[in-house]
Order: sequence, then C-alpha cells, then structure tokens
Amino acid sequence: MSTPKTFDAFVPSNLPDFLASAEIRPDYISFDALRAVPIDNAHKAATTYTEQHLATSAFAHSLRTYYFALAIMHNGFPSGTPGVPQISFEELQKRLYHACVMHDIGWTSHPDGLNHPARKMSFEIFGGIMAYDFLHAVDPTLDAEQVGDIVQSIMLHTTEYTAGQSSAVVTLVTLGASFDVVGYDAFGPGTFNYVHRKTVQEIEKQFPRGTFFKDVNEIIGEEFDVKPNCIMGHFRGGLEFVKNAHVESLVPVDEVISVD
Repeated sequence: MSTPKTFDAFVPSNLPDFLASAEIRPDYISFDALRAVPIDNAHKAATTYTEQHLATSAFAHSLRTYYFALAIMHNGFPSGTPGVPQISFEELQKRLYHACVMHDIGWTSHPDGLNHPARKMSFEIFGGIMAYDFLHAVDPTLDAEQVGDIVQSIMLHTTEYTAGQSSAVVTLVTLGASFDVVGYDAFGPGTFNYVHRKTVQEIEKQFPRGTFFKDVNEIIGEEFDVKPNCIMGHFRGGLEFVKNAHVESLVPVDEVISVD
C-alpha cells in the first residue's frame, strides 16, 4: 500500500464515529521506512529540546507516538474525501512531528519549566505555550496556521468531543499517544487494530518503554491531585485510563510475526 500524497485536513472529532468509518488497516510498514521520512533542522531542535525537558521514559513515549501516528497515516488515514480540504503528506508530517514530540512537554521537571508562569495550568495547555514559544524561536519560517495547528494539537490531544471537526494533526497525536499508553484495546477491547504487530515490535525495540508505566502514573496522579479541574480529568476514563498503561511492551520482543 502506497502512502497518499494528500490527506483530509479535517476529520470528525467524535473518535468512535471516526474509527468506525475510517478504512485504516494494520498493514506492515518497517521502522526503517518510517525513519526514512525526512526531518528538518527544526525537528531535530525540537527533539533535543524535548529530550532535555522530559524523563527518558516520557521522551521515548513521545517518539513512539510519532512513529505510531506515521504508521496510521500510511495505513489508510482518510484521504481525498470529497468536499474536505486536503493537506499534503509533507506538510502534515512536518506539523505532526513537532506536535507528537512535544505533546507531553508540559510534564517537564526542568528548572525552566518549573519556573514558567504557565506552570499551574493543565499540562496540555502549559505544554502548548512552551511549544509556541519554542517554535517561534527555532523556526521563524512557520506561519500562523502551522504554529496554530501544532500548538492547538498539543493543547487538545486529551480533549474529546462528540461533534465537530478536528485537524488531522490532533487526531493523529491522540491516536498515536493513546495507542502507546494502552495498546490494541485503547478505546475498548480490540478497538485499535490499526498498526501491524511487527511495526509495533520494531518501534518498541528502538524506543523501549522502560519505567513509563510508573512515571506516567506518578505524573498524571500528581496532575489530578494538584489540579482537580485538569483537562485530563475529562478524558475518557480519566485517571483509570492511565492506570491501564502497559507495563511491558505492547508486542513481546520475542514474538515471531509474519509480514505476509
């Protein structure tokens, strides 16, 4: 299956409806093929920035989120729907990398973050503000629409809606991050069969889970304690969703998987 040249720039916000109607299949695509998609100097700077601000396990989660989202793009993310504005693969990938890599930057324990005036906001909003400042500093060629889509995707990636439209970027960030946290049962038993098990195995080999389960539960648990009105509290399942995070790999490292 070849990757389309353009994708729907906007898709239904209601995730169950979107997943029920989208023709996404778990086709195999190698990690090497995903990694071969070019990233620019601003992407590299965002990677360094995030690595400096997050714990190792959270940083690895951010990278897995990106590669899972990229695989979903390849596997049938809506494209060419009549009447729906299109976004090129290159433009979507450009925005998606920034949004995925920095989607949890609000978890930072870096001194710059701890002293930031937006620190007391929900981590999604705080992270979006950090990303907004960073993007303007590192890549002044990005226009208001590009920065707005990236930042809004970070701010809204744990927000669910029953109606309306969401950008392709925020939808892919939500799908990639949710899949990385709870796997193939992300939105109910067997609901997330959109990434081939071999693809998952290869991505997890590159970016092991490490102490992610412990770390994410501590971070989100504190978010709920300190900010009872936090945005994550409105996400499906709330804290229980995070408690279901995988301790082990989504796919065992020794599982033999056919790619036929």
